[in-house]
Parts: sequence; C-alpha cells; structure tokens
Amino acid sequence: MTNLEMLVRRRIEEERAKGTSPERITQLIQELFNSMEAVRTNTPHRVPGDRNPN
Repeated sequence: MTNLEMLVRRRIEEERAKGTSPERITQLIQELFNSMEAVRTNTPHRVPGDRNPN
C-alpha cells in the first residue's frame, strides 16, 4: 500500500469515526486530491541528484 493510499484510508476512517456523512467524506477526499494536483502542477520538476533546483 502506498503512502497516498494509507493517507486516504486514515482520513476516511477519521471522518467515519466523527460521524461524517459519506457524501461529505467523498467531497473531502476530492478536495484532498485537487489540492495535491495543484501542488504537483505548480512545483518545478527536479532531476534526482540535481544540486541546483532553480
């Protein structure tokens, strides 16, 4: 299981424990993925071992 899968599962379990509706959990997970996508597209790509990231 990847770190992402563990993060999502943990978040779902936490929300279920709080009594959050399935619809709201779906919305929260979608927001998580959207924020991750935004970070990924705004982060410059680095080559492994590159000492000068800019």
